[in-house]
Amino acid sequence: MTIEPKSEAHLVTVADGVHAWIGAGGDSNAGAIETPEGVIVVDTQQYPRLARQLRAAVLARTGKPLRAVVNTHGHLDHTSGNTVFADVPILSHWKALAAMEACLGPRHGETWSISDFGTKLRLLFGHNIFELVPEGDPARRWFEGRIGLPDYDTVVIRAPNETFSDHFAFHLPDETVHLTYFGPAHSEGDIIVHLERRRVVFLGDLLFHGRFPWLGDCDLDGLIAVLGRVLALDIGVVVPGHGLPAKLADLAQFRESS
Repeated sequence: MTIEPKSEAHLVTVADGVHAWIGAGGDSNAGAIETPEGVIVVDTQQYPRLARQLRAAVLARTGKPLRAVVNTHGHLDHTSGNTVFADVPILSHWKALAAMEACLGPRHGETWSISDFGTKLRLLFGHNIFELVPEGDPARRWFEGRIGLPDYDTVVIRAPNETFSDHFAFHLPDETVHLTYFGPAHSEGDIIVHLERRRVVFLGDLLFHGRFPWLGDCDLDGLIAVLGRVLALDIGVVVPGHGLPAKLADLAQFRESS
């Protein structure tokens, strides 16, 4: 399977009934898994405008209603589209939700509304972003530009409304979709989404493919250990959080360079 990069986000099929939404220019990816009861969406993009494009593309490709959303972790570029999928359950690891609550504070009902620049930047890049890129650092301009679009003026995040601890599974007639937590890695609450028979894994930001990873919230030893656990699985296609779909050999190379 050869997938070429494109200038716009787009949906590609990586296995029977399994689709990857590839962000433009290395932006965040998402996924869609078809089931008899509807589609499970994996991550929801970095702002609602893209989330609506994702939802429309999934419907056009599958013709199926939604069943659930899974957030692989809590960072803004993977959760800011949650509001577009508020009509179905949104699942995450409980530590991902706890990290969002620690960053964003009390919420009104099921959502947070964020206009403060610093809070938005921490949710996107990690709680320690201002230690890594302090005021006066020339690199700060890039980070400010990263959330410079009007889409980020006010960010409304819908919280996951179902959480789990070490493992959760969707049992399908011909497949098991495993949601598994192996410990802190890229962030506090990362999970993998593993389709056992179709040999596909969605890794969220445990893998950046073809671009330099962001490690602001990272437990580096934990990341290396978790990637080792993934490498022990029988996997044919690895969908990263950013970049084109990969193979286990690409994951192994990423782990060795971490």
